[in-house]
Amino acid sequence: MDFGDQTEIGEKGINLSGGQKQRIQLARAIYQDKDVYLLDDVLSAVDAHTGSHLFKECICGILSGKTVLLVTHQVEFLAQSDLILVMKDGKISQAGRYEEILVRGSDFEALVAAHNQAMQLVKSDEGRTGALLERKGKEMFEHGTIGGVESLEVRLSGSADMSMEVLSDTKRIGDGVSKLIEIEKRETGRVSARAYRVYLTKAYGWSVLIVLLISQVIWQILLVLSNFWIADEIPADARDSYDSTKFIVVYAILNVASCFIIMIRIFLVPVIGLKTSQLFFFQMLESIIRAPMSFFDTTPSGRVLSRFSSDQTNIDFMLHFYMGILLGTILTGIGIVVPICISAWPTIILVIPLGILYYSYQVFFIHSSREITRLDSITKAPAIYHFSETIAGIETIRCFWKEKEFMQKNFNNLNSNMKMDFNNNSANEWLGLRLEEMGVFVLGVTGLVFVILPSNLIKTDYVGLALSYALGLNVSLFWNVWMYCTVENKMVSVERIEQFTNIDKEADYIIKDCVPSNWPSVGKIISKRLKLRYRPSTPLVLKGVTFTIAGGHKVGIVGRTGSGKSSLILAIFRLVEPAGGEIIIDDIDITSMRLHDLRSRLGIIPQEPVLFQGTLRLNLDPFDAYSDAEIWEVLQKCQLDKIVREKPERLSTPVMDYGENWSLGQRQLLCFGRTLLKKSKILFLDEATASVDAQTDRVIQELIREQFQNCTVVSIAHRIPTVMDSDEVLVMDAGRVKEFDSPSALLAKTDSLFSSLVNEYKARADHLQ
Repeated sequence: MDFGDQTEIGEKGINLSGGQKQRIQLARAIYQDKDVYLLDDVLSAVDAHTGSHLFKECICGILSGKTVLLVTHQVEFLAQSDLILVMKDGKISQAGRYEEILVRGSDFEALVAAHNQAMQLVKSDEGRTGALLERKGKEMFEHGTIGGVESLEVRLSGSADMSMEVLSDTKRIGDGVSKLIEIEKRETGRVSARAYRVYLTKAYGWSVLIVLLISQVIWQILLVLSNFWIADEIPADARDSYDSTKFIVVYAILNVASCFIIMIRIFLVPVIGLKTSQLFFFQMLESIIRAPMSFFDTTPSGRVLSRFSSDQTNIDFMLHFYMGILLGTILTGIGIVVPICISAWPTIILVIPLGILYYSYQVFFIHSSREITRLDSITKAPAIYHFSETIAGIETIRCFWKEKEFMQKNFNNLNSNMKMDFNNNSANEWLGLRLEEMGVFVLGVTGLVFVILPSNLIKTDYVGLALSYALGLNVSLFWNVWMYCTVENKMVSVERIEQFTNIDKEADYIIKDCVPSNWPSVGKIISKRLKLRYRPSTPLVLKGVTFTIAGGHKVGIVGRTGSGKSSLILAIFRLVEPAGGEIIIDDIDITSMRLHDLRSRLGIIPQEPVLFQGTLRLNLDPFDAYSDAEIWEVLQKCQLDKIVREKPERLSTPVMDYGENWSLGQRQLLCFGRTLLKKSKILFLDEATASVDAQTDRVIQELIREQFQNCTVVSIAHRIPTVMDSDEVLVMDAGRVKEFDSPSALLAKTDSLFSSLVNEYKARADHLQ
């Protein structure tokens, strides 16, 4: 790795291949220097060369004096074990040394038979490859060069450094440190007018807002008029001379009208807010779903969760409510100051300097509060991400006794976030104290004006009116400033969500009449000088890949970890857009297609089977396009029908998160069944059988041969027997195609890279057994 132990690992090891993850975990365990080691299938995702090296140098070498409990499906390693435990239905069905339980037959014999049957595909070509290949392989193992043949490493770039192709999209910061996760963008200064405009007009434009504003103004005018009506119609010196009927009728009309107007406002505010929040949510959701893979490589899930949780909550429940209150407090403030100035006009002299002071307090407060709110949102994301990461890896944390370290980091993240909350509340208290002082000062001055000024300068009828308004001024001032600052702070959520609604998107998802409805009908794949990089600033991981796969052919792709095998699949599915060259499927350049047509018509079984929480039927047929009979037929082909029929819910059997209530082999077969239902003309397998036993591997290979006879099948595999019956084998190294021919033709060349790989696999199996 270019940066050694300072290389940054992305969330859930997203920038590591399966083999790299297993090797890092193995190294972490060995570094603990314990007496007992539990290794759960740590050799499944690596090639024969690397697997042999790990078993010889690590398990049989470094751990030679330790107790090692190795869970594995790779039978070739079992002959070196002191004790073998065969599990079936949650119980130990057989126990003993290799030779002992092999002669007893039953389950273990079936596993070995499946492995031997796979090895026959390799050994059947011995006559064509010659004794030289056989002798060469034995020499390699006997001299310990399985783990480090210089010529082989040079030709195949088999060193661990080559696996860094997956890590090559990191950025250099400082000296010898890599940076993959980008620093979260933070706006500075006041919230832009554009953010306000977007929020206010997103739902219905300006028309509804104008109606809302007019209704609020009319309501405030009616309230002021009703108060002045009381003051004018009940003079202190003629209390018995007024018309009570007229007084009550006019007062009632003013108040009924104000109630009607306020009902319009009460109705419009949540309607606008609800529609706006829905639009923000669905636009952000669509943007995230349509985001390229590079976005998820560099963006922790905590940032996404923070926007969908706290930021979206602010828009859903708070912002429209605070906006409505702010509009009301502004007009209420005007409705208080104007009557005070009319009834006690000398206070105008006081209002002007107080207004300046009031504004200065507001500006000073909002500058601090707004930035604190932004920091609060930013510091919340690491806390969420770290917590979810801790839950996901709790078993590993406990096994390595790292609870205290993770708890301390969690406390640090929470402390950083709570600091912002504490500072925000402190700023609110600071502002509230000063606004209360201003309100009390205005009330006192207003009362003093009525006392010291001559009665001929002030209308005595308005004394009570002015004092009542002055009494509410301090409350109005506080709410005015506080609500404005609160709205400004909550608008930060609009800024943050806007960032995620404007991220770069994948290519067009839908283009009408793009390809024929029966495409692909042949399954021919042509790659011309294909180049690929994960991001514009990163090195190429595919460097001019050229090949042609005929329709209906079965092609195996082999190569070292990091040679570009999976990157090729990413390019074909356009999860990463090519940086150059072409990929043509049945005479159509895939870059001219809509993504939906491309991806929906290709089948793929990934290395890590993906199941979603729900029912079994939902996972097999997510779009409800097939009948129960078709689903049962597929389950029967996958040899899962008996298991499903034994469950009381049958097709409605629940599937937990990530399919945890199903074994790895069953999950892989279910994913295969999902592909069978699609009846895709082209099928890709990305090391789909790397983590399953030989019997499950055999089931899948038989299904491929039977169900995809006339289809194009492209299989990435570490297990050499998996590709031995392919029509062609494509050997990749360092992002380039090194060899592409039939297995027999490549084996006939004793100096071919494929011959070396096959030879390693045979030598390992023969030696270990």
